[in-house]
Amino acid sequence: MANRLSCAYENLSSSYLLTTTDYQKQFCHLYTHRLAEMTRLLTPLALKEWGTQVPIMKLCELRGEQNVQCIIIGTIYKHQAHKPSILRDISEENQLAPQPQRQNYSEPEDKLILEDELQRVRLQGGEFLESHKLATGIVCAVKGDTDSEGFFNVEKILFLESGPQKPLTVKLNSKLILISGLDQLQSHNFVDALNMFQYWLSGCFDNKSEAQSQVRLIVAGNSVRSSAMAHVPTLQVARHQANANDTVQAISQLDSWFASWAKAIHVDVMPGAYDPANFMLPQQPFHKCMFPLAAQLSSFQSVTNPYICRLDSALVVGTAGQNIADLLRSTALDSSLEALRCTLKWGHVAPTAPDTLACYPYISSDPFIMKECPHVYFAGNCEKFETDLHVGSGGKRTRLVCLPSFSKTQSVAVIDLATLDCRQIKFSVETE
Repeated sequence: MANRLSCAYENLSSSYLLTTTDYQKQFCHLYTHRLAEMTRLLTPLALKEWGTQVPIMKLCELRGEQNVQCIIIGTIYKHQAHKPSILRDISEENQLAPQPQRQNYSEPEDKLILEDELQRVRLQGGEFLESHKLATGIVCAVKGDTDSEGFFNVEKILFLESGPQKPLTVKLNSKLILISGLDQLQSHNFVDALNMFQYWLSGCFDNKSEAQSQVRLIVAGNSVRSSAMAHVPTLQVARHQANANDTVQAISQLDSWFASWAKAIHVDVMPGAYDPANFMLPQQPFHKCMFPLAAQLSSFQSVTNPYICRLDSALVVGTAGQNIADLLRSTALDSSLEALRCTLKWGHVAPTAPDTLACYPYISSDPFIMKECPHVYFAGNCEKFETDLHVGSGGKRTRLVCLPSFSKTQSVAVIDLATLDCRQIKFSVETE
């Protein structure tokens, strides 16, 4: 067994731990706090970017005046005709034909509206806006002027870009391993790959020196299953009992894997969209009784989704992929990597929550705001492996990583925390 390189660790996900379970509140509180907090963060950035010659105004201060150049900070609302709606779901009661479900409901005709605390205004600006890449819930600062038709003509747009970033001072060769989509219910198709991964993790493949530099393993969701369970209408209870038994057996197998891995390296396990966990973001850590063998080891822990930690000085932020999947449905973004990059630019992990992505109705905070720029930002359960080193304003460097499901690709991502280099390692086994 390889002796691991020591690494200072700090779990920064306390803001995602729910202290109350009051679901009776309205989501307006979340939007109000998001706008207030991000306005506070965006105001100095707008003054630095555009100077003090153009005033920052509220929409109510315009009073219908024309050709007034100003800066407005507000929340984008994207009016989409094909967006899922509960009113549309019950349209059958009014004898209306329901619309078919769509995988993507972004259209060129979508309208962008900017809202502040009191009013809203329709935005237009052509190439400056790139409306097909924007989504509801984004807070931004726009510079422009009003016209006679009541539109706000956008000349420039400014996003938070995830706040400041601390200098990176990490021990040489410290490696972080990311894996997602173990889908244990289908593990019989790739059990050899899991065994190979365990041997590699333990340094048994003549890779002892490499294994010594690995400081942590993060499992990014969908460990039990990676797709929704099909519900077949039936009068028999036996089928449902079989599904439950399969899930219990899958969790027991995961417990054995996690216990084995945690004997070699620190393991953090996040819940995913199809795991037996709460549905709304932020998903809470698995209870330790689900993994009795692994929970006995101090090197194992269940964590929230999203998840934030610091390894030495490297800030690591990641999700199990729900935020990226939902963003791809509501925009015309080309890839998961571009969606991940956009959330970093916007300074918000899940801007579409709670509009089309379920989240807890926070009253006094919005924990999804990125007040500090991460060094590593990942999303699990994506269609394919993608990575890029994003360089933001002020030279901020962030390694973006989109993880595919291990059940489909038998691959993991390895990140050098000192250099932010990233590579994919595959454990696929050719079968005759």
